[in-house]
Amino acid sequence: MALPLLLPLLAAGPASAAEPAPLPLGSVRSLQPGDPLGVTAVSGQAVNGDTITSPVLLKTGWMRMTAPRLTAVVTIACDARPGTYPLTLTSAGAARPAEHAAPWAHIRVEAADEAARRACRNKVKPDREEHWAAHTTWPQSEWDVRSFRCPVCR
Repeated sequence: MALPLLLPLLAAGPASAAEPAPLPLGSVRSLQPGDPLGVTAVSGQAVNGDTITSPVLLKTGWMRMTAPRLTAVVTIACDARPGTYPLTLTSAGAARPAEHAAPWAHIRVEAADEAARRACRNKVKPDREEHWAAHTTWPQSEWDVRSFRCPVCR
């Protein structure tokens, strides 16, 4: 009897509205200053530790494992001006990062009024942790936060 009541909730998707929509390779996304952006890559497109940069980002994003994809969550800077900007991916092992940057996508920054710019700092979220698949060896990086079963603990 409760199942019909749950179906609309399940169809609406996850309850977390804080998760930014993913930005796949080659896409364009319109955002406002302070908006978060999730850059996602599948196996072969990026590796753990690659960086995501753009002149309109608050800071550089680092690709981190969120099994089964690599994800970097970045934020549009509060002082970003309207326009379309490139988002680039740079290899973690690049000796000369500028020579190994590859275009990933484009960000179209929409105009924001002064009140929205003042409220921007309330939107900024802290860095995310990594969540690797359970069957991978541990730890994969310093951000790996998986729990594990202690074989000698009771």
